[in-house]
Amino acid sequence: MIALPTSDRSRIAAALALAEANANPVDGERLAAIGAVERLLSRHGLRLRDLVSGDTAAQTRTAARTWRDVAADCRARSGSLRRWEREFIHGLGRFPRLSPKQHAILREIADRVGVMR
Repeated sequence: MIALPTSDRSRIAAALALAEANANPVDGERLAAIGAVERLLSRHGLRLRDLVSGDTAAQTRTAARTWRDVAADCRARSGSLRRWEREFIHGLGRFPRLSPKQHAILREIADRVGVMR
């Protein structure tokens, strides 16, 4: 079971119920609900598939490491980073917290250079 705060669990449950209630798979409300779930999970370094996979490795990585830890690990592998990625990682230090989009980009970079494995 993925460990999430109760408030986030409640929000995810509500968003999934909304998505389930809308029968049309391309319905805007349904897509918005799924997007809300993805954003909530992203705050914890998780993806939709982690909800069903029971991937305790993802849970452990998330619990033990902050986004700053991941960024530092990526910086340590700067030889594997593209120029844009190096600049992106370096610029993250200015932010007190990351947006869902920044989290997603950081996770993609970390996956690519092998930090998240």
